[in-house]
Amino acid sequence: MRGTWIRIGVAGVLLLGAFIVAVVVLNATVYSPSGFVRGYLDALVRKDVKAALAIAGPTPSSSALDDFLSPDIMADLSDIEVTEQSGTAGLATGHHIVHVAFTADGRRGSIDFEVEDAGRILGAFQAWSFTTPPIVQVDLTVLHSRQFSANGVDKVAPVTDGSASYLAFAPGAITFASDTEYTAAAAQTVVLDDPGRRSDVQLIAEANDALTQLVAAQATQYLDDCATQTVLFPVGCPFGQDIADRIAPDTAPQWTIAQYPQIIVTPTTTLGQWQVQTTPGVAHLTASVQSIYDGSIAPFSADVGFQVGYIATFVGADDLVLTPQGVG
Repeated sequence: MRGTWIRIGVAGVLLLGAFIVAVVVLNATVYSPSGFVRGYLDALVRKDVKAALAIAGPTPSSSALDDFLSPDIMADLSDIEVTEQSGTAGLATGHHIVHVAFTADGRRGSIDFEVEDAGRILGAFQAWSFTTPPIVQVDLTVLHSRQFSANGVDKVAPVTDGSASYLAFAPGAITFASDTEYTAAAAQTVVLDDPGRRSDVQLIAEANDALTQLVAAQATQYLDDCATQTVLFPVGCPFGQDIADRIAPDTAPQWTIAQYPQIIVTPTTTLGQWQVQTTPGVAHLTASVQSIYDGSIAPFSADVGFQVGYIATFVGADDLVLTPQGVG
């Protein structure tokens, strides 16, 4: 009987020793500062939003939107290298710096996480937390449009020509663009590599070729309609011509457009409204004129310069109304 108890005691000591060794090993790996960070990074690689948020800790208290905290916008992370920095000067007791090199959507970057002692799990395993939650705030402004995309996912800005704030995981990368039927903005990529930092992004939507061609077609039609008026001063049109004599009986002046103005479309401060810059054009007038002195009839031909600009306004999604400016 005594031998049995001795064997049980030896087994217990061995089990206790194995447990202590396991605790030491786990605290040096899985439950180490770098192991804690690896757990967070693994959640990002899996695009497990719930797990990533649970490890990251509380998000910053703000009115920022969480639209970017979603799997379809999170970057593809790869080539991750985790290094725990030891002996970092200036750190509080129980704080550690973990350096991470990564590739996010093909862009190489690095980030430093500061983690701190968060007590023990079951009294044996070390727990850690981020000193600053690995969440960044992106302040996005989309000018002259409300439509944009984040990593290819279409979104609509909540305000017109104003900044809206969004939360996003770090590390990561987001490419912003705005490309609609009639507007386009140059794409911008933000690498998210600094926990707690705010990133400012501004997309400036400009008229694309489709909008320029649409405006040009309407401007051409407007001038062509003006040219159909067989009077010296077409009504509501930017050109006209005085002559010293008078139009010969039974004839009428004829207009053609010799040079159409260049179409340059720029945005205004009103969403859906565009300014067509005032540029020069040339109309050509031909007529038969009768001298008021001797009654003789002679041909008249002259190029008539003019300038015209427009306000182009969308009524609905696709209907464009062109309003000439500076026309008497």
